[in-house]
Amino acid sequence: MDQLDFSLKYPFTATAKQALSESKLELNERIVELACERIKNAMREKKERTVERITIHESGKLEELAAFAASRMILGHMKNRFITNKFAVTESKRISAILETEDEKTVLEIGKELGMGEIFSSEKSGNGSETVKMKISTYLKFSPRALPYKLINRHLENGFVTISWQESIRLMEEAIRKRMMEIPIVKQPPEIIKKAVPLLIAEMPKQALPVTSFKEGDHPPCIEKLLDAARKHENLNHQARWYLAVYLLSIGLDIEKINAIYTNLPDYNERTTRYQLEHAKKRAYTVPSCASVTTYGFCVADCRIGNPINWHNRRDNNAGKR
Repeated sequence: MDQLDFSLKYPFTATAKQALSESKLELNERIVELACERIKNAMREKKERTVERITIHESGKLEELAAFAASRMILGHMKNRFITNKFAVTESKRISAILETEDEKTVLEIGKELGMGEIFSSEKSGNGSETVKMKISTYLKFSPRALPYKLINRHLENGFVTISWQESIRLMEEAIRKRMMEIPIVKQPPEIIKKAVPLLIAEMPKQALPVTSFKEGDHPPCIEKLLDAARKHENLNHQARWYLAVYLLSIGLDIEKINAIYTNLPDYNERTTRYQLEHAKKRAYTVPSCASVTTYGFCVADCRIGNPINWHNRRDNNAGKR
């Protein structure tokens, strides 16, 4: 793989920055147009720039690479967390899909670029699947907060945690997402960048507007925190979405209102969300206990209510004493 193709696949790397610097390519309307397209695709959840797309002429490749840099400049000037989050999630998922097709050497190279330290393949397990050992500190920094990733469910040895090769890609996806979110503020960009901003704001999906109207104190602190994250268009992992949905269903909120909350999430997919909400309602899941919520990593206060659903009973009892 030559330097330019590698840079297009992984535009956040030092190799990409060097390739763009050496090209001496100047910002122009074509590059800004491509940058806007990239951001719009992220808002629309389109992942068009995959491995198959990297078959263009060298001048076109350089424009694509410059467009990535320009898109970050635009986002840095907009300072819109919703759009930046959308961009980060889309780009990380795109790159994650590419990493799944790469050889081990390239994956480990990208891992080091992301600051994941010593990450290396171990011997194949008895069933032939490949595993990876990773420093515990690195694992904790990038692992999802979902229950399967808790250390208690992992094999630990000499300061390392053993995970599957596929899980290592998932952790790298999270590392890439965080890297993509690190966009410096651009106060005085070129005029051509400033002109792109109102066009992108006009493209923001209507569901990006706040949709919740809960009052402070209506719900336990752990739920309040998840709802606040949704209001801010921050990403929630699968475990958090499940817990929030089960809780809201248990207090009688209908699927339409819950779905309206989830539209704020940067990787919202209506079909998937509605299916999961219908499934949760059909299965009539009970709200997990506070002990379970703590293991999920969502507990933020010492409420001592045993179960989040008891918050309402305690609140109503306190109101009755006044």
